[in-house]
Amino acid sequence: MEDQGLPLDRISNLPSNIAIAILTLMPIKDAFKTSILSQSWRYHCVDIPKLTFDYTFHASVARNYTCKGAHIVYLILLLHQGQILDFSFVNFRQQISRWEIDQIIIHLSRRAATLKKLTLCIDLRDHKLSLAFFKLQQLMFLKLQGCVFQPPVTYKGFSKLVTLSFNNVCITAEVFQRFISSCPLLKDFTLFGDESHLTGCWNSNILECLSSIDRLCTSSYPIKCFAKNVIPQKLPAPLILKHLHLVGASILREINLFSAICLVICSSPNIETFIMEHMHIPDRLITQAVPQTAINVTDEQWVILHHLRLIKMINFINRKAGMNFLKLMLAKSPMLKDVHIVIGKNVDIHDEIKMLKELLRYPRASTRAEIRFERL
Repeated sequence: MEDQGLPLDRISNLPSNIAIAILTLMPIKDAFKTSILSQSWRYHCVDIPKLTFDYTFHASVARNYTCKGAHIVYLILLLHQGQILDFSFVNFRQQISRWEIDQIIIHLSRRAATLKKLTLCIDLRDHKLSLAFFKLQQLMFLKLQGCVFQPPVTYKGFSKLVTLSFNNVCITAEVFQRFISSCPLLKDFTLFGDESHLTGCWNSNILECLSSIDRLCTSSYPIKCFAKNVIPQKLPAPLILKHLHLVGASILREINLFSAICLVICSSPNIETFIMEHMHIPDRLITQAVPQTAINVTDEQWVILHHLRLIKMINFINRKAGMNFLKLMLAKSPMLKDVHIVIGKNVDIHDEIKMLKELLRYPRASTRAEIRFERL
């Protein structure tokens, strides 16, 4: 019988796997505080398989400690005893040295046999990842931001990688092609960067390296790079791409960019969703856009998009280039269900109504296609 008047202890005798599962759901700082709850919980925190050092963690460190967040991360890695399956470090408004980053990576490389997911957002654009990084051969998910990606010549790639995100990662076209070709299971790829990050000859050969990608999210600059060179009518082999998301594109101002986008879509017969976030163009610059008659994509250049279900245009304005593009998409997509138009801030209500009426008049291959409008 329980002692009368004593509080019931419901946590001390929880099974170890349940305690660790609870700690995994908590912010890392709070998880380590639980070591004072009871004798049996004292060492659970050093077995947490998921370590997340994000904005919340850094903000808490800045409020409550005199040392830097990187020092605490380093200490936790030294104390950690169990497997690390998922590690995330986001450098947030603090100075971090290259040595500190290298030490974190070296410690992770000692757990290379178990580490499956890695996020490193370090914002040291001139920092070359240490050789220890390329020992993480079990990675299935990798997100990098603000560093230099230059593997050794003997590097064989990440054979188990499925999801990859490069955000402002400095990489040459030659290294990129070699790297992507060494990741046979890669299906989900995000690439953001500009001319200061993506160097070398980025041409249509890069697209061929992405032939096995299922989902591609990219800024407009890589597409612009393809467009600087001779754009073929079609790629040697079709892409298996199902989901395409373009960010910061401006088909109003760049003819070749528009052609490159059409090449990607027409080379992807299995595409299911297409999302384009248009670059915002101030009113004073809209008149400087490509002449309305300059962009002409004909039916002969398009394939039937038998699998396309969703088209979403964000920051869309009523200009002939964009409207003609939508017209073709509607005419070539017999299974289309949803056309979601998010109107740009500089589109007035009269132009919006005009745009909607024009779209509703366009012939649609799918009788089920619903056109929805909303504002940013």
